[in-house]
Amino acid sequence: MERASLRRLHSATGLVPLGAFLAFHAWEHWPVRQGRDALLARLSRTTSAPLEIVFVLLPLLAHAALGLWLARDPAGVRVYVSPAFRKLQVATGVLAGAFLLLHLTTVWLPRLLSAGSLEAVYSATLEWTGTAPLFTLHAIGIGAVCTHLGQGIGLALPRLWPDLFAPRLGRVLGVLLGALLWLIFLNELAAYATYAPLL
Repeated sequence: MERASLRRLHSATGLVPLGAFLAFHAWEHWPVRQGRDALLARLSRTTSAPLEIVFVLLPLLAHAALGLWLARDPAGVRVYVSPAFRKLQVATGVLAGAFLLLHLTTVWLPRLLSAGSLEAVYSATLEWTGTAPLFTLHAIGIGAVCTHLGQGIGLALPRLWPDLFAPRLGRVLGVLLGALLWLIFLNELAAYATYAPLL
């Protein structure tokens, strides 16, 4: 498969599942602002481990593998706005991957091991956001995920719709979307950690 096709596949396996899942995940956890019972009521209607595995986890594993392979390609520098932008995208991708692995093993895995208990998810999330160092770790990890997605969107928009999005406009929109998602998740993290949202 030629490099251009691999890059398109890499973009598709990242932008579509990650973007859709982050938007859904933000909406799904929004009721935590009203407390545990409101959150568990929402999760009981929306959570599906098999769908998450097929439509999110597997595509993101493919995205990570392709990203690591493409990052080794010196010709890939031309795809990005600058070498610094490329380094930032690689760094946020590695950080995002590490954070998602941590999140899967500390929150998602307890749910599977407890036969789908949503209380286990809630308890694990409380445990992993209840101290300042762990809250900071989550804020940085989610920041890396949102930055990586925002930069990916910023690159993709001008390629997909060059008549509508100039490269600079695409980057600005990507940054704004990434920042908005990060603030939403930070607000929800605060609700987990302190039982009160920031906003």
